[in-house]
Amino acid sequence: MAPLPTISADVAARERRLLDRLLGLYGEQQRLYAEVLELSRHERDLLRDGAPLDQVRGLLAAKKRRLETIGRLDLTEAASREQWRQGRRGWSADGRTRLHRALEDVGQLIEAILACEEENDRELLQQCR
Repeated sequence: MAPLPTISADVAARERRLLDRLLGLYGEQQRLYAEVLELSRHERDLLRDGAPLDQVRGLLAAKKRRLETIGRLDLTEAASREQWRQGRRGWSADGRTRLHRALEDVGQLIEAILACEEENDRELLQQCR
């Protein structure tokens, strides 16, 4: 019966490592998506004020850099995400809940960015008419 606590301790340690990595990933993505949202809002303001396209292009480039960083982060942690998926049934309810909340937070930011980008597109189209 001695091996059971070791197995449980190993599983808990593995979960902790994976959870820390993934929560770190999603925390960094959340920070970067928040920056993209702020840049999108600034872009909207510039478009509404009729700012020169060079200013808007600068914001587009800044957003692109952040999105590229998010993509690189995603690739870096692909193995961790796959390990989490494979072991999901064995992870603690608390771990699953924490990760789910982190993903929801990232998803909400993405939805806000998409809504803002739609506004930006409409504003740009109106100016082109």
